[in-house]
Amino acid sequence: MNTPRVLFEIEDDKSTTAIAMGDVTGSGTSELCTGDRDGVLRLYDGSTADIRFLAQKDLEGSILSIKIADANNDGRMEIVVGRSLAAGDIPGESGTLQVYRFAASGQLEILAEYPIDRFITTVMVTDVTGDEKNEIIVAGSDSSLRVFQMDADDKITEYAKHQLENMPITIGICDVIGDEIDEFVTGNIDGSLRVFKVRNGSIDEIEVIQLASPIISVRAGDILGDRKMELGVVTRDGTVRVYRNEESKLDLFTKLEGVNALSIVMEEINADHMDELIVATSDYKVNFYNLHMAELQELASVNIGEKILAISVGDAGGDDRKEVLVGISNGPLKVLQGLYQLIPKFEIDTEAKTGTHLLGKVTVANITNVPITGVTGKVYWFPKDNLTVDDNQLKFDLNPGETKTIELDLVPTTEGTVIIRPIVLMWTDATGQVKQITTPETAVLVEKGAAVAAPAAMPSVSLPTPASAIVDDLTDYAPADSTGFAEVEKAKAAEILKMTSTESGDESLKEAEELLDKLFGVEEAGTPVMSEVDEVAAVMEEAAPVVAEPVSVEEVADESTLVTEMRARTPKPPRPGAPSDSYTYLFKVMVTGEGAVGKTTLVNRYVTGVFERDYKTTIGSQFAVKLTHISPPEPEYAVGIKLQCWDVAGQARFKAVRKMYYSGAAGIILIFDVTRRRSFTELSKWVKEADESIGVRTPIVVVGNKTDLPDRAVPSAEAKRWAEDQGFLYMESSAKTGEGVADMFTVLAEQMWRDARKATEAKKARA
Repeated sequence: MNTPRVLFEIEDDKSTTAIAMGDVTGSGTSELCTGDRDGVLRLYDGSTADIRFLAQKDLEGSILSIKIADANNDGRMEIVVGRSLAAGDIPGESGTLQVYRFAASGQLEILAEYPIDRFITTVMVTDVTGDEKNEIIVAGSDSSLRVFQMDADDKITEYAKHQLENMPITIGICDVIGDEIDEFVTGNIDGSLRVFKVRNGSIDEIEVIQLASPIISVRAGDILGDRKMELGVVTRDGTVRVYRNEESKLDLFTKLEGVNALSIVMEEINADHMDELIVATSDYKVNFYNLHMAELQELASVNIGEKILAISVGDAGGDDRKEVLVGISNGPLKVLQGLYQLIPKFEIDTEAKTGTHLLGKVTVANITNVPITGVTGKVYWFPKDNLTVDDNQLKFDLNPGETKTIELDLVPTTEGTVIIRPIVLMWTDATGQVKQITTPETAVLVEKGAAVAAPAAMPSVSLPTPASAIVDDLTDYAPADSTGFAEVEKAKAAEILKMTSTESGDESLKEAEELLDKLFGVEEAGTPVMSEVDEVAAVMEEAAPVVAEPVSVEEVADESTLVTEMRARTPKPPRPGAPSDSYTYLFKVMVTGEGAVGKTTLVNRYVTGVFERDYKTTIGSQFAVKLTHISPPEPEYAVGIKLQCWDVAGQARFKAVRKMYYSGAAGIILIFDVTRRRSFTELSKWVKEADESIGVRTPIVVVGNKTDLPDRAVPSAEAKRWAEDQGFLYMESSAKTGEGVADMFTVLAEQMWRDARKATEAKKARA
């Protein structure tokens, strides 16, 4: 694509060493805050293209780090500054950590300060204690790490301190162990990458990775598009490394060598569902990368021409799109455009009743000055039987600056939740390379005849303001069948972007479209679409199933007695003459628990019989459908049960719509990691959420996972006692070895079957 241009410069803001954006004034829009090497703190209105100056304050010294966040947890944003001492300041007495607010007088006023040695290298603000309140994390020139709490009276208190042997140069914030509470990661002058956990008033070092060169920049972002954060690390030799969470540890995923890297940012700046890697280099460039076939490929490069002092990303023009802000030595702050070409949006008008029509709108805006034609995509949803769509094929031809909307007729067929998959729109550029953009996943909840829709995560961009052109006539476009969700393997998903200019544009796009159809379960035109049962059966023919061997009661002491009894039963034969795919009940099962406890891996192992340690791309939520058989004592033959297993991300940004995912759930598999005690102590939170979301108590099986790992932190007896005290069944599993994987679903299936029979009998009695 074309090299991103410099949109504008802020002439008065020279030698900018720190940049942050946030709503400091309470206006509902973001302000731009900068600091320079002369110690001048400036604030601008970032909601318009002219970047109007608001206020400034001379702090003296040099400003090395800025964060905009609610530091005192009063609901308003403050400016947190890390600076160096000025002439006349006294180390250990003068405030190098300072917190400011934008006052009603229009001035920047200091709220609090704290003295830390000669200078502060980095400040961060986030919740690292799990109390749902922000803390201030500070790296000092005295090689100290400190966590501060600031109260509503603006008093700063040191909560914890850790002394290092070598100075931390940079700090990154990332949920490394997957417990939904941020850890912080320091890059140190000795080349060590250190992960710290804050708990019980102390800072505990939980992992160290030793590199050969000092670490000068650490940032987190989601470049894999799997709703989890990866960690980007820059060393002084100019190398960029990207680490990912693998079994609660950091594993090296990919790296860039010889790129003269100086600092990095990881943000989505082109609406493709994944963050891009933005690298400032020592040879005065800003390079843009994305992930391609598990490697970082360069998308664009801008030669700034001067030494780069700071780099950040934010909406600096008030257009709801992110720009790249670059501070340079002895020159004005530069604002670069993002990599946006097309911006998609999906909306649902829910003013309708069950069985009637919902209006869906897919809108695409071309923000470039060249026409983009042949944009194509389809709408996918899950469960496929809960919704019909008149025509889910999308095609757009867009002139420069044009916005178009296609309206979709959506008809819910039953109450419950339908997930509109992220809509992937693709086209080929002038070189024949396939490009893609995606909309966020959208949840549609139909209850008691009313429908509610909400995005599962807020989109990072909004559409430009030009009036939309409604495309009413879709008769020229062939309809495509809907489908449920199928797991997307990393290698296969990457093939969507693998198409090169050696193929014609039409062939590349067609191949990419066909691959998406296969990934989401649609068969080729002219062949029937398989049911979920057929899909699973086809997979199981190729994969070795997980077979539960009968066990005796004496063999297992770390699970509930009823679980042991169920596992010890001899499987019953199916009813003679019954089809192999017949089932008595269909149950929706929620697989819940803290992040990184193994939910997705367990579901994958159950469906495919294979343990997958490697990363698989997840676009939105995960779903799997499985036909299982139970052998309760009462019936003569085995009972077929069809399970819809829903594995939904546990991140905080999904909380607002999580009730929509729980709707209609008949049972819960509640998972914790036996090697991480916090994942166990948080189980009550997930029980409360399930009860509130579903409205009634459903059967729950508590599962202690990862029993194959050493360093167990939760004894079986304790976990079993807690589960049974709540009225739940308890068992253990290992997705790696397969132990207990099939059993947990079978055990829950029988519990749900019993509840369903009771409900049916009660209904008959009332009649």
